[in-house]
This record gives sequence, C-alpha cells and structure tokens, in this order.
Amino acid sequence: MGKQRPAGPDKVKFALEAAGQALFEFDHASGQITWTDVKSAMSILGIDTPETISASQSLLSFMQPEEVMSRENALRNAFENRTSYTIEYRVSTGRHPMRWIEERGSWMKIAGDWRLIGMIRTIDEQKNREARLSYLAAYDEQTGLLNRPRIRELLKDEIDQASQPTGVSAYLLVGIDRLGGINSDFGFEAADEVIVEISRRLRSKLPTQHTIGRVAGTKFGIILRGACRDSIRNTCYSLLNVVREKVIETNSGGVAVSVCIGATELENDVTTAETAMARAEAALDKARQIGQSSWSSFSENTDIVSRRQRNTEMSDVILTALNERRIFIAYQPIISEPGAPHRKFECLVRMEDPDGEEVSAPAFIPAAERLGLVHLLDRRVLDLATQTLRKAPDIKLNVNISWETVKDPVWADGYLAQLRANREVTDRLTIELTETQVMDAVESSVEFIAEIKELGCRFAIDDFGAGYTSFRNLQALDIDVLKIDGSFITGVSSSRENQLFVRTLLDLARNFGMKTVAEWVDNESDALLLKGLGVDYLQGYYIGKPERYPPAIYGDRADAAGTKAGKTLSA
Repeated sequence: MGKQRPAGPDKVKFALEAAGQALFEFDHASGQITWTDVKSAMSILGIDTPETISASQSLLSFMQPEEVMSRENALRNAFENRTSYTIEYRVSTGRHPMRWIEERGSWMKIAGDWRLIGMIRTIDEQKNREARLSYLAAYDEQTGLLNRPRIRELLKDEIDQASQPTGVSAYLLVGIDRLGGINSDFGFEAADEVIVEISRRLRSKLPTQHTIGRVAGTKFGIILRGACRDSIRNTCYSLLNVVREKVIETNSGGVAVSVCIGATELENDVTTAETAMARAEAALDKARQIGQSSWSSFSENTDIVSRRQRNTEMSDVILTALNERRIFIAYQPIISEPGAPHRKFECLVRMEDPDGEEVSAPAFIPAAERLGLVHLLDRRVLDLATQTLRKAPDIKLNVNISWETVKDPVWADGYLAQLRANREVTDRLTIELTETQVMDAVESSVEFIAEIKELGCRFAIDDFGAGYTSFRNLQALDIDVLKIDGSFITGVSSSRENQLFVRTLLDLARNFGMKTVAEWVDNESDALLLKGLGVDYLQGYYIGKPERYPPAIYGDRADAAGTKAGKTLSA
C-alpha cells in the first residue's frame, strides 16, 4: 500500500514544495514574514538561516537596490488599486550564486489588518533559456560572431549616420575559398574547424572600432568605420595574409586555406544595408574570378553593368518559359507508411529549357526572387496544382509559396484571389513556407495564414528546425503541419543526436496538435526508425523521386504523357 498523501494545510505545503514554490504572509506593520514552509523558502532563496527570511528588511538586503525600489512600487500599486502583482528580481547571499526569483501576490484584509499573501519560485532555468534565445538571435552559435540579421541592422544604423565622422566608410564580404573541396577531402568536421579558425584569425586583425559577423555558411561581413581608401586596401591585404600565412591544424590534418574579399565604399548613393551587401557580393564575385586569395572593390562601371546584363538575360529566360508554358510541376509523394499508396504529393517547380531538358528550381528561383518575378512562378504553380486537384479528386497536394509573394500586399491579394476562384479544391491543398521566412516577419505571416485557412487550405512550415522559433510564435501561427528539416533526417538511424532532436520536435508538434513530415528520407532504416518515433508522414527519394507524370495522378496515361512531354508541352 502506497503512502497516504498529506491532507489540509500539509497538502498545500506538499504541493508547493513539489512545484518548487513557497507561500508567505507579510505583515506590513511589523515587517515580519511568515512562511508556510521555511525550508522550501530557504532553498529557493539560497539562504542558510531561517531568521534571515523572517524579517522583510533582512530579505531585501539580498536584492539589487534598483529591484528593491521596483518591488516596493509594485506592492504599493497593488495595495492602492486592490490588484495582484507579479515581479521578477535577483537575490544573492554571497555564499550562493545569484538567482532569479518570481514573486506573485495580493493584499488581503485579515482580522481587520491588511496582509500581503504571496508566493515565490525560482526562474533561473527560464532566464537561462531566454538568455540563450536572445544570444542566438544576434550571434552565430558556431563562431560566436554576430549573425547576418544583426550585421544588417548595424550596417543600416551606420549608413544612417554616415554623414558623421564616426560613420561607416566600407563594408567587406569575406568568402572562404573552396570549402566544398575541404569537406570532400577532410570531412565536415574539419571544415567546421576551418570556419571557426578563420573567424578567429579575421577577428584578431580588426581594431575594436570595426565589426565582424558571419553572414552565410562560408562568408563573413565586416563593417569598417572611419577608414580611408588606403586603409581599406591595407585591411584587405592584412586579412588575406592572416588567413593564408599558416596551415590550419584540424583533427583530420593540416589544411591550407585562403579567402577572397569583396569591398564596397559606403558612398552617398548607398542608402540601405541591402545595397551595400549586394555590392560587396558583386565585388566578391569579381575577386573570385581573379583567383584564390584575391580582393576587389566594387566598381559601378564594371560590376553593375555585368549584373544588369545577367539579370536581363535571366528575366528573359523566366518570362519566356512562363509564356511558352515551360514551367511545370514535379510531384514527390508524401506517405504515412512505407509501401502506402501515393495519394499526397509536394509540388516542386521545374522549368523545361528550349531543348526539352529539365531545369531544377535552384537554377532559376533565386534569380526570380531577385528580379521580382517569383510571384508569377507562385501563381503558375498554384494554377497547375488546382488543375491537378480537379483532375484527380482523391489526391492532396502541397505547394510552396515564396516570402516575396506573401509580404507584398498586391501579390498576396492576387494569390488569395486565385485560391478563392478554386474554393472547390482548396480543402485538399496545403501551403508551405520555410521556417526562417515565417519567423522573419511573424505578424505578416499570421495575417496571410489566417486568410488561406479561411479559404479551406492547410498551412505547413517547411525546413522546421533550421531556425529559432519561439513557443509564442508557434501558438500565434496556427500551423497544421511541421516539415522537419532534412538535415536532421538524413542518416537519423545512425545518429543519436539527430534522434534526440527529432524526438524533441515531435513532442513539440504533438503538444500543439500538429502533424509532422520527415523530409529527405533516403533509406529503409531511417524510414522505419522515424515511424517508430512517431513521425506522421515520410518524404524523400526512398519513398519516391519527383515525377512529372506520376501514375497515381495520370494513371495509364502516365507513360504516354512522359513520351509526349518533349514534343507537346502541357497547358
């Protein structure tokens, strides 16, 4: 027979102790504090003697002076307005580490006297988690440098102050040469060590007034302040030399490395951080054309002209493909169990070149986003998807939409209008946005998601786990499906770290009532393990490769349609 639970006041004491909380009563007239459980209060506050926590003044002496004043104001306001209060403060006894306390309470009239009835608990874990998330919002975890969003913010601030003597004079983009070859020759761990060491070397050569951050996997952004043209050139040479002068020792052996640098001066026509970053990128491209360990400065006469030419050419390619109906969908199956029939697919946009060859999305989507044409591709994919849903009434489809379309009110309205015109099939349609895109502007995302769901669509976050999503944002977004980033799925059956991460994401999804999809499933072992862990759906080459004419949609016509594809383009 188990132990009997405490009853009455002892039951309250037992519950509070189990929850790491302590209840107290404060008599303002005498300044005395009475605790329901003195030992729990001592443990929470990190105080060794019970006498210390029975007097209000003694207890306040362990708090930070500014927080004592804030607490007094909160108590006074609660008394005057007859409301409850919640405050947070730090306590330290000297012999114990500083700890964070949350206090809640309200005033009550007992036997004619006003007494404060309150409760305290430790919130160190919560504060540490908040500090961690705050750090990740501004810093790159691997190198400890500022991340791209933070560099962009600082660059914007400095550009706004460019007329002042301390304003920005230049922005540098440093790219590691042939890191892919290092990955291939030495392994990913060695490549990671190279990235960290290069970041350390670059930082060591920069005076404190300059700022460095990691703005991409193999690139670092540097804000130079108060530098003349000669000093910009000298800084570039110094950075090139400090990287290449010594071999980087890794666990896989010594690796000789170099970098290229693109520089742009912050002149009067540079009014945004995006312009500065784009010019530095163009200058870096030019430096790489020169060769390894080279640098180049942005030139309006050369780089901008060539970029305009490239943009014009790619714009013509995309628009011609749209006009000639050479944009099509490759359907990749999403299934609930290995071997299950294919009834659900993700629509992957493809282009057919004039010779009939298939062109994958990475070859033209980035250019379409840069040129403001991606909304046309989004609309075309949606049009093709709704045609397929009408043709195959037992099929469900997922379509991706770009953030460029969502954030532009005109383009977003056009997309929503197209959904309204196809209300009879929207209940079989799931719209996908990547996690990093959604979290960059949660408020805009919430509005768009609400509108597509009103039209009957479901909403999925793609590449989940690649960014840093808060619980508050997950609640706000009304997500139906989380698609776990493929980097955590590949080889999951042999990686305990990835298994732990996937379990955590699955628990998170269950708590919010969301379905889960594991992408990049490329072998039976991974598929079986993922289903064992509780993943709802599987997607990847093991399940099925993307096909233009899958039999589940086109039936007996699939083979004929595939043969005909090179001769007659689908509408």
